[in-house]
Amino acid sequence: MKKSIILFSLVLFGISTVSNAQDDASPIQKGDYKILKLDALNLMGIGVQKLHLGYEISPMKQSKNNLPTVNFNLTVPFNSINYLDMNYGVEGGIELRFYQQRRQAASLAAEGIFIGVGIDGGYVSFDKEDEYYFTNGGGNKTSINQYSRVRTGIYFMLGAQTKLADKLYFDVNAGMGWSNVNVSELDPETDANLVKRNNIGSPFYSLYQEGKYQKFYMPVSFGLGYNFGNK
Repeated sequence: MKKSIILFSLVLFGISTVSNAQDDASPIQKGDYKILKLDALNLMGIGVQKLHLGYEISPMKQSKNNLPTVNFNLTVPFNSINYLDMNYGVEGGIELRFYQQRRQAASLAAEGIFIGVGIDGGYVSFDKEDEYYFTNGGGNKTSINQYSRVRTGIYFMLGAQTKLADKLYFDVNAGMGWSNVNVSELDPETDANLVKRNNIGSPFYSLYQEGKYQKFYMPVSFGLGYNFGNK
């Protein structure tokens, strides 16, 4: 965990350093940023593989001390590395970001370090292989069961964004938040002699554990984006 925090801090520092070398004296106007993003980390498949799209806009002029932007998120899970079989589902969310003025920069921009807050949630259907044991000594059995998950969450975030080319941007961010989760089996076992084992051990699948609960979570993303606005 400490190594991950150190690595993330180095990435933020590197992006901030690159951004500080750029300077654009013109103030940010409404609509200057319309950045469509594809999240590369989710496609790499940490835990559950996802198609994650983001769209960041600047809906207002910059303020005196920071640049506020709004980032819309859409996430579609499509597979798992080795544990869950995703059927269908979609999750959406919105983030409010505040970019800080870069050192030695004449004006604000959607580059460098930002802080923010976000909400997200949605519905997912998936299959999972469950293991049962017989209370009357009849041994064990396995079964593939279908589950539904409803989740909502709120989180605080820290990240950085930098311009790689004229319209190409790189975005990295991590959040700390709280999720309300309800995971239920669609056709539960009715045999009173069968007891299901809880076989979810990986933290990458902790939000897919059966039951209704609240749990801490950390959304993380590394994405590439193209700006259709003026900046």
